[in-house]
Amino acid sequence: MSLTFSPIGPWLLVAIAAIGVLGVTLWAYRPRVREAHGAWRWVVVGLRLVAIALCLMACLRPSVVLLRKVKQTAALVFLLDGSESMAINDEANNRTRWEVARETMNEAVKAVKKRLPDLEVKTFLFDSHLRDDAPPETRPPKGKATELGTAFDETLKRMQGTRIAALALLSDGASNGGPSPLDMAARLKQHQVPIVAIGFGSESGGAASRDLSARELVAGPTVFVKNELQVRATVGVRGYPNQDIDVELVAENQAEPVAKTKVRAKEGADVITIDSLKYTPQVPGEVKLTLRVRPKDGELIQSNNQIETYVTVLKGGISVLYVQGPGSPWEKKFTMRALDAAREIQADLRVLFRPAQGDQSELDIGDLARGKFDVYILGDLPADYLTAAQERLIARNVEQGAGLIMLGGRSSFGPGGWGGSPLADILPTTVQPTDGQAEPPQGIKVVPNLVGLDNYVLRLAPSRAETQRAWETLPPLSGANDLGKAKAGAFTLAEAPNGSPLMIGQDVGKGRVLEFAGETWVWARDLIHPESRAAHRKFWRQAILWLAHKEDQGGDRIKVELDRRRIALGEKLDVKVTVRDEKDQPIPDAKLETTVEYLGPGVKPERLDVFNQGAEAHGTYYATREPGEYKVTVRGSHRGTDLGSDSVRFLVYQDDRELENPAADRALLRQLASITGGKSLPPEQLDKYIASLGDNLTTEYVRQTEYRAWDNWPFFLLFVLVLSLEWVLRKRKGLV
Repeated sequence: MSLTFSPIGPWLLVAIAAIGVLGVTLWAYRPRVREAHGAWRWVVVGLRLVAIALCLMACLRPSVVLLRKVKQTAALVFLLDGSESMAINDEANNRTRWEVARETMNEAVKAVKKRLPDLEVKTFLFDSHLRDDAPPETRPPKGKATELGTAFDETLKRMQGTRIAALALLSDGASNGGPSPLDMAARLKQHQVPIVAIGFGSESGGAASRDLSARELVAGPTVFVKNELQVRATVGVRGYPNQDIDVELVAENQAEPVAKTKVRAKEGADVITIDSLKYTPQVPGEVKLTLRVRPKDGELIQSNNQIETYVTVLKGGISVLYVQGPGSPWEKKFTMRALDAAREIQADLRVLFRPAQGDQSELDIGDLARGKFDVYILGDLPADYLTAAQERLIARNVEQGAGLIMLGGRSSFGPGGWGGSPLADILPTTVQPTDGQAEPPQGIKVVPNLVGLDNYVLRLAPSRAETQRAWETLPPLSGANDLGKAKAGAFTLAEAPNGSPLMIGQDVGKGRVLEFAGETWVWARDLIHPESRAAHRKFWRQAILWLAHKEDQGGDRIKVELDRRRIALGEKLDVKVTVRDEKDQPIPDAKLETTVEYLGPGVKPERLDVFNQGAEAHGTYYATREPGEYKVTVRGSHRGTDLGSDSVRFLVYQDDRELENPAADRALLRQLASITGGKSLPPEQLDKYIASLGDNLTTEYVRQTEYRAWDNWPFFLLFVLVLSLEWVLRKRKGLV
């Protein structure tokens, strides 16, 4: 035992302060003591001096230090690898690494309790996290990563204050995440914790094993009905050089694959990118797409042979067939660009270079099958480039609901011989062979009339006045055909400044037909007015939608869009919500309730905050819960009116690093043992090692305990009691 002091300041300063306080107190009490009589006056002075002494003691801060010897029993810690690679069955008798490792640890724990009852035993499971193995885990391991460094760090934290005699590591050593296990092993060495490494699995599993894996699937996230969706996939191949590998794309609720292909990996290649998979949905809605790699003989792991994502199939998808003659290279180039920019339109271009011969044409007759295309574009194409049967098919399809637009050109309308073709009956004007084409030097401006300004095809802005100004800024056409006399029931939408019709429309049966006397490429190439290109794209989009009877198609009031439909655990997902009224105008002040729901059992939806940004609302979801299927649901209201709801599914997946290379890393285990002064042992020698621990289980050390005599409530209570007694005594004697 020893007594120590820790004064609040230098000793000299404390002494001077103490003498000063003592002197002032005695000087103040001296006249009162002289005037009083009796022994009580000395009691008052004594109590005040005791209070001063207690204050002086607090300033010196005395402590009593006691030393005592303590015995501590050591602990043996088992770390069992619970990652998915431990489920590989490459141990003797076709057993899994997990089965052998679990059996080894169970036998070791029994041996410790039998031979060394004083030795504390602690068992943990680890993958990307550390957790207690209580009760013992019996199901196959499902951990998606092996983080040895994290396991070592968490073990030190949980066993803080306990001496670890040894850390028995039972693993395949295939660390693939977290802090460096070598750096953490150096920390274990500082704490005098040796690693006893017991390895499992084959070290040649990576090079000699065979495996096929579906690694990536990129599609969508949205596609319109009847539009072709390009799907990109990545397949991992190991151990199957120069062999055909079957890959298929499966759509939800369809028995047969929607696309198939074969790939072949060259010697040494392990990743193959596939761009040939395509999917054309026929029904709107949400579809789960699955990429499957057909297993092959000898494949080590088959659980990674498929991957999934979601695609939203939207209503309003339009397929367009653009048939162009050998002239007018600019028109087909810029028109296809405009159509490709409209996500709901899928356009196919066919350029014909020779006239038809008898009943044979360069255009495949199958392209004119009913329902294959919703709209036809005929651009500067002579009539004799198609067969009469093909022209009759186009006319029949239009009468049954398809759309047709014929563009002007030197080989179109009258000059192209269309007046005597089977299509002449469905065109809005009477086409004559003598109809010519005007190409004035100043060009020909397109001037929409009142009908055209209000028509969906030519409406380039919200109001009639703005639409008229937009058309006035567009450059003039380089030329225009004479469209001839309009038929009964046809309507003119636009004219030249001299009153000649430039655009005429007509309903034919269930379909619609437009004639446009010129070519539109001059709008897309306008360098003076950059907005002309946007107007060109808008015109073509609206013309196709009108021809397909889609201009008034009302979509959902609320629309949820995700930047991806498949994200890894821990990544973020951007959510965009748009709310529009019946006129397709945004409702920026709508109230939105957004939730994210895990589609597993027993989990409640969680709220997601979205914030209005102009005509859209945006939010961010962080995938921190379980991997699996999720659903984002948005319900909206505006001024007490329910706007309905929309929902979109997405997938959260766990990064599957465990199965990319199933080889055991025994070299790392040996290195970890060497750094910490431990051992690398086969499973059958662990029992012998445990027996050798018996001589060094207890450690005796001196524990120092400090008791501060001034920093506690009894000391404070004594100080208050002394002052209180001194004051009461003075009060009763009339000295206050």
